[in-house]
Amino acid sequence: MKNSIKLNMVCLYHKTRVYPFFLFALGLLLLSNGTYGQFVDPINDSLVHKHNIFDSDEPLFWSLTFDIRKFRKDKFKNEKLPAVLTYFKKDSVSVHKDIHIEARGVSRKELCNFPPIKLKFKKVSFDDPYLDQVKNQKLVTHCNQSKSYDQLLMKEYLVYKLYNVFTEQSFRVRLVKMNYIDSEKKVKTISRYAFLIEDVKVLADRNDCYQVKLKNLGMTHMDKGSMMQLSLFQFLVGNVDWSIPGLHNIKVLKSKDVSREYSFPVPYDFDVTGYVNASYATNVVDPEITSVKTRMFVGICFTEEEYMEVLVEFYEHKNEIYSIIKNFEYFDDKSRKEIIAYIDKFYSIVEHPKFYSKHIRPRCKTYTN
Repeated sequence: MKNSIKLNMVCLYHKTRVYPFFLFALGLLLLSNGTYGQFVDPINDSLVHKHNIFDSDEPLFWSLTFDIRKFRKDKFKNEKLPAVLTYFKKDSVSVHKDIHIEARGVSRKELCNFPPIKLKFKKVSFDDPYLDQVKNQKLVTHCNQSKSYDQLLMKEYLVYKLYNVFTEQSFRVRLVKMNYIDSEKKVKTISRYAFLIEDVKVLADRNDCYQVKLKNLGMTHMDKGSMMQLSLFQFLVGNVDWSIPGLHNIKVLKSKDVSREYSFPVPYDFDVTGYVNASYATNVVDPEITSVKTRMFVGICFTEEEYMEVLVEFYEHKNEIYSIIKNFEYFDDKSRKEIIAYIDKFYSIVEHPKFYSKHIRPRCKTYTN
């Protein structure tokens, strides 16, 4: 009964514009219930030798020992700093690896007292299928001391998990409970959550693709369906801080199948989205807009019918999206309510019969940038 009411409401929204395929698929999808497994409790094992460390949602438990003061002081110098990474094998035996680290992130070096870290694994063997094939591993950190930044980190982490729902051509992530230990014994140990982002070469390999690094590409060089999917997802999370030209917060993959002409855009770096709603975030497209939560469409112009067909995916995964958010145990009540309200607003906007004419058509690009 409840799903029937929802379907009738959507039909009412679109009574002046009926798309048979869209409404038929939407009806089927609203009658189904998406599910998502509950996150399991953390365990003491911090590196379980499966096919890939991103195959699990359980947090890893790692320690990183280095000169914390020097790391903070020299974060703009792009210098490698010696460090010791400690993790636990499945039998709880600790393993110590000599690595190097350096601060990463353009804006976050400015904004963060404890910026994201690049873990450098050159000539280091882990006896792990994933870690042994990467030379540099991105680690997103808590940024600043205030505990409110823990919630911002969790929000950003979950954006990646939400995009995983839509496509395999997306970065996988893994939470890590990190102990940052000062090698000089001058700074108290810092225990905070962080998360790993899948290496782009591994992402490309598992999709039978290779990475394209050309910065003069435009949206017309991208696969049409993927481009529309990406644009609508960025609208969902309220992100305008990305572009294909210049590869700003975008990686591009090209299929090894020569019959597939177009490339696939993969987004990353979601800290300034309206969904995350960080205090430091601003609208990079229009700084006059005071709230970063204000959604603005960024994408290329395709027809209304084409966008409506892609929008079906967002109804297909609607229950799953809400389930992921509601079951994510690391949100406090305030964050969960804010995010659900923000997602509610997205579905309210896209269900309106003038969604395309009001939000997409006035802002979409008819050229390569």
